[in-house]
Amino acid sequence: MVNKYELTKSWHKLTTAQAVNERIAPKNGGVLHHTVFDVLCLIAHHPEITIQGVVRHPYFYNTSLSTIKRAIVTLLDEGLIQSKHSTTDKRENLLSVVEVLKWLNIQCGLAELKLLTVT
Repeated sequence: MVNKYELTKSWHKLTTAQAVNERIAPKNGGVLHHTVFDVLCLIAHHPEITIQGVVRHPYFYNTSLSTIKRAIVTLLDEGLIQSKHSTTDKRENLLSVVEVLKWLNIQCGLAELKLLTVT
């Protein structure tokens, strides 16, 4: 059974994630689709992950390969992630977030930390 504390913490994390998504300014305006944002967050959490690593992650077990590839292409087109060839296997592309987003992540983390200390 889920208790009230877990639900409260989950709500806080959801609203924080939404606020971060709203701070990212896609070229077409609006916010990133939730799948695209989820892939972006996973890439930020696991730098140099491959497309197969994303597909095999348990969080995306109900998400098709084409949807994940479309999300990665969107992120590449937006300039939010970068791709480089692996030194060990040239067939693999290693995905990582661009430096600007790493700074944004640090700023969001500091804002969240301030939020936690104020309340």
